[in-house]
Amino acid sequence: MKAAIFDMDGTLLDSMGMWNHALTDYLTSKGIKTISDEIKGRLATITFSDASVLISEQLVTDKTADEVYREIEAFVFEQYRTVIELKPYVRDYLIQLQQKGVHMCVATLTNRPMVEAVLKRLEVADFFDFILTVPEVGATKAEPKIYLEAVKRFGCAKDDCVVFEDSCYALTTAKNAGFYCIGVDDPWQDISEKFIHQYCDQFITGFEELLEDQ
Repeated sequence: MKAAIFDMDGTLLDSMGMWNHALTDYLTSKGIKTISDEIKGRLATITFSDASVLISEQLVTDKTADEVYREIEAFVFEQYRTVIELKPYVRDYLIQLQQKGVHMCVATLTNRPMVEAVLKRLEVADFFDFILTVPEVGATKAEPKIYLEAVKRFGCAKDDCVVFEDSCYALTTAKNAGFYCIGVDDPWQDISEKFIHQYCDQFITGFEELLEDQ
């Protein structure tokens, strides 16, 4: 391995719980503690942008959709700035890779200001050569563009890069694009043994499994 491409949320960071509860936590902050099963189901399957429209129209009617979106975004940003932590042994593994001369980057759906804030607070920003975000690349991880852009910036062969991801769809994309993939267990993801066998070259329940002195 000459280069490592790390997803952030659910891979490096223990943050998926925050993302899964962001909308309900926002509504609680507005005094809305119960919502119908119909709306709850819709909120679970749409983007934050679409959710902001729904919330504005049916739950927080004194706010525009743009205002709701900005308030949710501010809540999430504050979690990155003050609360979210690294998964166990992540720092140790990054140190190990750095000592080996492995180049590293972050490839994430999360907006850059949030990424930079949390990586700086957790004192791991300097491990990474660069950050790539889905909004900046202009393609979701359903397409391999973000991983191929990382290879281009590293200036090495795709075969020399390893992708670390916790989500099935991202692992599927990276594997189908020809990358060596390490799946990372996360309690908020449900990855079957069949999927692991098909799309993960390795699967870890924690980064301690990759430490050579363990």
